[in-house]
Amino acid sequence: MPFAVQLLHDQPYLLARISGPAVLADLCGAADLIATVARLKGYRRALIDMLAMEPQLSFTDHLQLGSYVAAALDDLQRVATVVTVPVRSGASEKAAQKSGLGLRAFTDDDEARAWLAAP
Repeated sequence: MPFAVQLLHDQPYLLARISGPAVLADLCGAADLIATVARLKGYRRALIDMLAMEPQLSFTDHLQLGSYVAAALDDLQRVATVVTVPVRSGASEKAAQKSGLGLRAFTDDDEARAWLAAP
């Protein structure tokens, strides 16, 4: 399965689905794509579904990714990511939060959607 990013516009937020094997460069590129589309379409929130993603990241990569995502998505009020339990390390999430992004990682899609919908 190749790395892929799918964007859907049928929610009150931008929904991005990321799948396939992913290295740091792939995920930084996905963040740039999400940021550009969100800005041009006027989205203030985004849900990034990574349940079908196979990350190939070191601990350092996670930290770099969090910082990169915070800078790329800084125009957004809230960003929710959904990952599988084995993938969730918390390092990217904490790095993004330390950089000022309102990002939370979830392992449950419904919880992520509820957090995005809250005022």
